[in-house]
Amino acid sequence: MDSAVKYFENIWIEPPMDRILYRLGYKKTKTKLEKDQKEQIEELIWEGVSHCHPKGAFLILPITERTCHSITIGRHLVKSKSLAELLKNSETAALMASTIGDEMIHAIEDEIKKENSVKAVIFDSTASQMADKTVAWVMDFINKTLQKEGKALTSMRYSPGYGDLDLRYQKIFFEELKLEKLGISLTKSYMMTPEKSVTAICGVENRIRREERNE
Repeated sequence: MDSAVKYFENIWIEPPMDRILYRLGYKKTKTKLEKDQKEQIEELIWEGVSHCHPKGAFLILPITERTCHSITIGRHLVKSKSLAELLKNSETAALMASTIGDEMIHAIEDEIKKENSVKAVIFDSTASQMADKTVAWVMDFINKTLQKEGKALTSMRYSPGYGDLDLRYQKIFFEELKLEKLGISLTKSYMMTPEKSVTAICGVENRIRREERNE
């Protein structure tokens, strides 16, 4: 696979209605919504989607060194036992990032100022799920490309701030992916803006060897 950064400026994401409704507290077997109520909520979800502008990027880097407690991806030493375990069967790793842009964040803030709390909550749930599905879209793209080589991403992904992977490792994504090209910036405390942005690391594994391990 090409070692250059791949950018996606215009990604179409179908809103995951079930997941958005679930995040809002709707459970199919327990929550009863009248038809007109559900239609009103879905209308607001689609309005929220109109404020989302999904973009993404990824890069494949070699794993150059490893121990039980650390992993070196390209030139970056990452101290994380959990990540080292995830990448134990990988020779390369995929760095990924996605964002839905800042328009949705401003829309949520506007609804809060107008005291439209219900609409703001629906927008926030929509934004979170759209951001998550965008990075899943990037993973799916990578997997389709890797399939030609008999390889696949690890099914699990790790993000800075999760488990023992320190949030400060966000800076690796900014150095390697040049995320300012997607309109993403990093604060001094390693938080990303716009808020609904995601970074993640997956390992690249040989599919045949993985299937043999799972037998």
